[in-house]
Amino acid sequence: MGDAATAAVAADAAATEEAHKEDPEIVARWYQLEALERAMSGNTVAFLDTGAGKTLIAGLLLRAYAHRVRKPARDYAVFLVPTRVLVEQQARVIEAHTDLRVSKFTGDMGVDFWNAAIWRRVVDDAEVLVMTPQILLDNLRHSFFSLQDIALLIFDECHRAKGNSPYACILKGILPPCNEF
Repeated sequence: MGDAATAAVAADAAATEEAHKEDPEIVARWYQLEALERAMSGNTVAFLDTGAGKTLIAGLLLRAYAHRVRKPARDYAVFLVPTRVLVEQQARVIEAHTDLRVSKFTGDMGVDFWNAAIWRRVVDDAEVLVMTPQILLDNLRHSFFSLQDIALLIFDECHRAKGNSPYACILKGILPPCNEF
């Protein structure tokens, strides 16, 4: 890791430490820290009960990846959620628990009619993009986004990745074929 990257990681670590002091509600349990560690080392599915703190894990993961998405970097973190209501909810949580710049996208914004120039303009200052999987899938298919632009991709409710669902189609474009299931 170069000097600039090391300095960025150190600065983000200091900011995270300060955020923990300011936000006493963020106290991760051992299993959340274990899931976070696994997610930081590779593709991970956190299979936890409702209310077990998957959103906290995602927030901590976003903090850990902040140095990769903080502007002027060109990469983004993308947080996929299945509904418009969850887009709003998760965007608020990320904004409350990180200092990252969040943009949210739902179908009712008319995103189906946006071209590459509009997308570039609306995501230019963003570090985290919260959207439905269909919006990301459409952007990938139209080449408005590239998977190489995404430093971190979080799937909320990934159990929906079945058949030809948007989640499943995105995963088919990311993961090599696997016969282990």
